[in-house]
Amino acid sequence: MIDEILFECEERMEKCVSDFDAHMKSVRSGQATPEALEHIQVDIPTYGGMMPLKNVANVNKGDARMLLVKPFDPKTIKEIEKSINMANLGVSIGNDGKIIRVNFPPMSEETRKKQVKMIKDRLEQHKISIRQARQDAQKKLKDIKGKSGVGEDAEKKAEVDVNELTKKFEAVLEQHFAKKEKEVMTV
Repeated sequence: MIDEILFECEERMEKCVSDFDAHMKSVRSGQATPEALEHIQVDIPTYGGMMPLKNVANVNKGDARMLLVKPFDPKTIKEIEKSINMANLGVSIGNDGKIIRVNFPPMSEETRKKQVKMIKDRLEQHKISIRQARQDAQKKLKDIKGKSGVGEDAEKKAEVDVNELTKKFEAVLEQHFAKKEKEVMTV
């Protein structure tokens, strides 16, 4: 019973960290990364409607501030270009009929600070989720307290384990935040 509670708690915290990582990949930094376009959906009626960009094109890094988008089917280049424009990423787009060049302009100091603030807000939201997982686990541990087959030492150890998991996963979030903050603030 205690192992199940700890396992569920750890699983929720891991999901929280992976969600934070996924969000960090989509946050723009000083460098152009293919992950910046990962969330874009392309409407291609001949293929059945909305599809993720990665399913209709290769996205590669051209240089530090440029991504190259090469459609699998050259006939879809207009739809892909339109979808990238509609994403409002603040980029300039060039299309030579075969490849779309997505240029990311340099970020100003003010923009960088806004990005870091936004990332920090997201970090706090994820820390709250981790603490909520801790509270739920602690509540479940209190509910089984005193039931037959569960020793007092095991209960106390489980409470300590839940707190250790919380510290561990909050530290992981902080590390990911620090890495992304450095990336965003690097000119």
